[in-house]
Amino acid sequence: MDISLQVSELRFATDDGVVVLDQVSFGVLREGVAVVVGPPSSGKTLLLRLILRELPSTGGQILLLGRNVARLSPRKVAVLRRKVGYLPEEPVVLRSRTVRGNLEFKLKALGLADEDAEDRIARALELSELVHDVERPASELSALETRKLALGLALVTDPPLLLCDDPVRNLAAPEAQAMIDLLMHLQRAGIALVITTREAHVAAQIRARCGESTPVVHLRQEVMA
Repeated sequence: MDISLQVSELRFATDDGVVVLDQVSFGVLREGVAVVVGPPSSGKTLLLRLILRELPSTGGQILLLGRNVARLSPRKVAVLRRKVGYLPEEPVVLRSRTVRGNLEFKLKALGLADEDAEDRIARALELSELVHDVERPASELSALETRKLALGLALVTDPPLLLCDDPVRNLAAPEAQAMIDLLMHLQRAGIALVITTREAHVAAQIRARCGESTPVVHLRQEVMA
């Protein structure tokens, strides 16, 4: 059984003793989904940062695409992170550029503006449902379309695993549903997903669509050690 991500007994405490994450464990199968639910300040974004090794954990273990992130050098972490897509809660796009221009800039920044660049861009556009918006300036995109562009930027390196930080946050109900539908399409296309959310009904919907075996992790408000 292939596993994209395994988080085991993960713990994180701040320098002044605030325990934010404690004994967090879950796994994501290849082409699987996991959902992390919690209120503000419960550590959802922090959890994703720990997975990406932007911060060291206080305890526990993270196996990302088969690698123990705590044992990797900074250079190897950088290489591994190129294989993981990240959709931030607040989309970061270049509004002065077109949709295509944003994707091209991302590939150039990563040193991937090679003979495969057009194929990467075409696949990212298809997966993010932006094929017909390729020449539109990012400044003209709606909130949902901007979120889709951020998704395309996360997918342009063709990652097998995508981390989504509250992807429906601040979207109106119809747009939020469209975003969930799009993420489920990505999962069916073979991309493993970790999705964080503040909304329990979002987690329930995803689990209903992906199966009762879908892990749902509940985080609580941070507590003092």
